[in-house]
Amino acid sequence: MRGILSNLKGSIASNWHELLNYLYREFVLKGEGAYEAEQAERDLSLERLVVKAHAEWLQAKAYFEEVNDPDLVDYAIFMMEAAERKYMYLLKLAKQEGTVKNNVILVQERGLA
Repeated sequence: MRGILSNLKGSIASNWHELLNYLYREFVLKGEGAYEAEQAERDLSLERLVVKAHAEWLQAKAYFEEVNDPDLVDYAIFMMEAAERKYMYLLKLAKQEGTVKNNVILVQERGLA
C-alpha cells in the first residue's frame, strides 16, 4: 500500500511540476513584451479603422451623386453624414492616442482614398 501511495505522490508532484513549468513558459516568458505588442496591434487596427471609415465615406459620397430616386436621396444623405461622422470620430480618436501616421493624415487632408 505504501508503494502505491508513494508512486501516486510522485506522479502528482511530477505532473504539478510540469504544469507549473508550462504556465511559466506560456504566461511569463511569452508575456514579456506582450503589452507593447498588444498596444501596437491596437494602434494598427485603429489606423486601419480610420482608413476604412474614410473609404466608406467616399463610397457614400459617390452613392449620393449617383442616386436619382427622391426616396433614395434621403437615404444617401443619411448614409453620407453617418459615414462622415464615423470617420471624423475615429480620426479624432486616433490623433488623441497618437496612432495616426502621416499617410492617414494626408489621406484626410487631400481627400484621397
